[in-house]
Amino acid sequence: MTGSEATGYDCLSSRMVVKGALRAFLLDCFEIPESQLFVGHDDRVGEELEEVPEDAVFSVFCTYREVCGHFTMSFSVGVEGWLADRVGRQEFAERFAAHFGVYVLYGDTEPPGLWTVILEDGSRLRVAMDEEDDRYELWAATAAVPGLPGIRVDEGLWRRG
Repeated sequence: MTGSEATGYDCLSSRMVVKGALRAFLLDCFEIPESQLFVGHDDRVGEELEEVPEDAVFSVFCTYREVCGHFTMSFSVGVEGWLADRVGRQEFAERFAAHFGVYVLYGDTEPPGLWTVILEDGSRLRVAMDEEDDRYELWAATAAVPGLPGIRVDEGLWRRG
């Protein structure tokens, strides 16, 4: 049996999640022991790994940082292939959105320039976004995004690509 290759889940969240809650979610989501998980702020990864043996291997490696615009948190979760087989990218985003009551942006197989947003109720939208530095602003979506009335609705985004 051949498993998937290691991969990364890069996401944006509409709300900042504290490190302890993020850690607990990842442990539960991937069903792994503490020793297989690293969670650290982007700016402090080196410091947080100082006491960790150099040969340590983490099945899940997560970094996060604050951003602005329509999202407040960016996070990247590197996962070993056997875990990607267990919890795929879309399922991960759906679980995160439902667990924290947020909307989550991620990318998978969308055409260039488009993304998927999972709302806390599990519904999916395709969106277009402008990003500059650490500012992420949605400008079009296939349906209204709760709490963001200024975003243009364009059902044609489903047909692009």
